[in-house]
Amino acid sequence: MKRRKGLVRETMSHAPITVTSNQSLREALDLLGKHNIRELPVVEHGNLIGIVTDRDLRQVSPSYPLFRDDEEIRYYNTNMKVASAMTPDPLVVSPETPLVEAAKLLQTYRVNSLPVVKDGKLVGIISVTDILGLFVEQNEEAGLP
Repeated sequence: MKRRKGLVRETMSHAPITVTSNQSLREALDLLGKHNIRELPVVEHGNLIGIVTDRDLRQVSPSYPLFRDDEEIRYYNTNMKVASAMTPDPLVVSPETPLVEAAKLLQTYRVNSLPVVKDGKLVGIISVTDILGLFVEQNEEAGLP
């Protein structure tokens, strides 16, 4: 069994799916569904400028009875941009951040993921799911139920 140091870089998802602030809400919603994920880092020229979550998109996306039909909702989602729903300057960690520290940030701020940034560039994302997966793996290797 390979001994881990317990750093974010060992557990994070590399090369996360991203969007730009100028992409439409529809494109962002489609990416979330296609890749079965809950958040998208918002990147401009490789630099992280924000994050948009499925919850953010649901909060700004139109619904009945404000809009009469699916066509009207589709039009709105196609014309509205990610910039209108994203959280700018999100909380981030580095690849060298201890996993315990990342887990504490996730718990304290009640977020599902943290973008991983090195030298100002997005290099990954670590989520609650990633940390739970490691927890399960470690317990199974230790023979715990």
